[in-house]
Amino acid sequence: MHALECAVFAHDWPLSLRSLIHLIAAPTAEVIVATADGKFAGSAIMLFRKNSEVARLYSIGVMPGHQGRGVGLLLLKTCERRRRRRARIRLEVRADNAPAIGLYRSRGYAEFGQRQHYYPDLTDALRFEKVFHINRGQSNS
Repeated sequence: MHALECAVFAHDWPLSLRSLIHLIAAPTAEVIVATADGKFAGSAIMLFRKNSEVARLYSIGVMPGHQGRGVGLLLLKTCERRRRRRARIRLEVRADNAPAIGLYRSRGYAEFGQRQHYYPDLTDALRFEKVFHINRGQSNS
């Protein structure tokens, strides 16, 4: 996962090895790993605040050799299933990351805001959200 952070998020805010270890053990985080052909292909990190209806998709990344093969879609679908009964998932994405924006839109995420100069290189972030119907009578992870 640290190699992914360095390869994919090097110009943004790559997580340190220490931060990754903390998130893996944290009860307020869900770390999801994807493999392909027995090799690490990508990961996603979801964050959960107590008493909040919102899950935050903090990070989703695919190793360069696996991009364009559906790994990101698989990770996103898994995040949606493992949202811990939260009614919403929110995320930020670089305004210049057209493939990710297209993926989120294809899964029903709607843009609801922008954060100007959000990234270290001053690129804006677009804010997206997906709302889920919660049936209180059924189990939903």
